[in-house]
Amino acid sequence: MIGPQASAGTSARFEALYRDRYQEIAAYVRRRVADDAADDVIANVFTVAWRRFGDVPGPPEDRPWLFAVARNTISDHNRAQRRRFRLGTRLKADAALSARPVGLSASGHDHELILAAMAALRPAEREALQLVHWEELSHAEAAAVVGCTVNAFELRYRRARHAVRAAVASATAAPSRVAGPGPVSSIQNSAAIGRHAS
Repeated sequence: MIGPQASAGTSARFEALYRDRYQEIAAYVRRRVADDAADDVIANVFTVAWRRFGDVPGPPEDRPWLFAVARNTISDHNRAQRRRFRLGTRLKADAALSARPVGLSASGHDHELILAAMAALRPAEREALQLVHWEELSHAEAAAVVGCTVNAFELRYRRARHAVRAAVASATAAPSRVAGPGPVSSIQNSAAIGRHAS
């Protein structure tokens, strides 16, 4: 591993690696990752290369080594995306059970509402949801991670889940609570949804 006080020679060798291999690694990533995430994944590949530069073989073995890092980084990214999707699906299902029968859909807007509701949680409660739904830890495992009893963690988790369910259900049901058809009602309806999603 290379510390922050890397030598000029090490920095020069890394810059050469970056210059020589960037295009093909970037192309490999962009063929496998959505455009809006590709730059972050590419940056992570070369961050790993910098941190583990002592392990990087010399040319031409550096090329397959970087591709292996890129492959692992893409796998990590895809796992994180799947966890976020599963969390959204589960919380939308919970919200649908507790909400009025308004037909909660699987739209991108619903997913945004869930993420906004999570962002509004206290950090400890948000972490409880993330550990269970993103990292797929049991309550006992998650309690060990955060350093509390299982009972304390379960209370924290239930509070967080209830808060997200209530926020999503409220935002989703908002249109049905606004009376009157005309333009003014439409503006009020949009404003109500915006307040819940922000």
